[in-house]
Amino acid sequence: MTSGSQAQAVWRNKNVMDGRAGFRLQAEWGHVSVLEGGGHICELNLKACSGVNPLWRPPWATIDPFEYTTAKCARQYGPPPDGRLLAGIAGHSLSFDHFGPPSMEETAAGLTTHGEAPALQWKVQKQTQSRKAQLQYGVTLPEAQIGFSRKLTLDRANPVIYCEEEAVNLSNYDRPISWNEHVTFGPPFLEAGITWFDMPATRAKVCPASYSPRFSLQPDAEFSWPNARTKDRKRMSLRTTPAQRFGHYTAQMLNPKLEIGFIAACNPRLKLLVMYAFRRADFPWVGNWEERYNRTSAPWRAKTFCRGLEFSTTPFSIPRRETIEQGPLFGERTYRWLPAKSKAQVRFLILLFEAPETFRGVSSVSIAKGKIDVVESGAHGRKLSVAADKFL
Repeated sequence: MTSGSQAQAVWRNKNVMDGRAGFRLQAEWGHVSVLEGGGHICELNLKACSGVNPLWRPPWATIDPFEYTTAKCARQYGPPPDGRLLAGIAGHSLSFDHFGPPSMEETAAGLTTHGEAPALQWKVQKQTQSRKAQLQYGVTLPEAQIGFSRKLTLDRANPVIYCEEEAVNLSNYDRPISWNEHVTFGPPFLEAGITWFDMPATRAKVCPASYSPRFSLQPDAEFSWPNARTKDRKRMSLRTTPAQRFGHYTAQMLNPKLEIGFIAACNPRLKLLVMYAFRRADFPWVGNWEERYNRTSAPWRAKTFCRGLEFSTTPFSIPRRETIEQGPLFGERTYRWLPAKSKAQVRFLILLFEAPETFRGVSSVSIAKGKIDVVESGAHGRKLSVAADKFL
């Protein structure tokens, strides 16, 4: 970082991660970094917590996804349709305009897992050079014919990031879409038996047994968050991650009575709490994805430990055709429409807190009168508060 960049709130960094270019947004409390390749939010930094980045950084050396070719990269990153996505994935990625793999026919046509958005180069649309960091960047999806943009604004003094996203249908057709914020956490923030995960979920469902060869949960079972059933008919709380070798995915419906939904992850040893808050009407589902040294194919090679809490329009990572054909789950919609020549917007907040070492997760969140209150789990839960603009 040069002396010139220190005076700026936003600047382009040629080496955000693995030699890949992106942008850093700076505030008094810390910074946020994003990648041009795939648009991923790859770093959240809170100075008060020793600058530990809670977001997942893959154990393999990543490249910008648009540099992926099957001939040169399939051995290292895997073949289509996953290879291009995995070559560049990091931290908080976006799955858009579908969530999951393409169909067999779409794969043959060259489409990738989780849509075009995480596989293309995003470009800057607007940035500020004032002390208040703000960056708007985006991408046009050529096959989906959708323009997508994200605006990040950092509060100067409080560790709050305001995120606005917009999708513009450039075609004359109504589009059925999935909109998934694929937030993934990794070590050192992610620790088995230590890191707490919370959300205001009610009904939930486990994915099929075909998802993983090391599967301890009862496949296809319905349960009430966070207590899932195991194959041996026991109950396992999904609020923490067991120190085992496994992989699974569960879909959670957020409480329909709430206006504001959230996901929260807290490592009390590191005194760091990360929260995302959003309108439940925009994102009624949260996917809980856990990978602990389970996948053996490239690029995983049984060396990856990460966990995703993915707030979404869509519960399961399956081809779009299956999402539409399966219809509602628990009476809740599983995709949304983007009408012809129209726009759709969503907003969410990213909140970083320095938490007590004895903090035991989040039970509720309230937003009122310019303040966000986070209440700890337990009968005598403590309250963490931060000032915030009226946004959601």
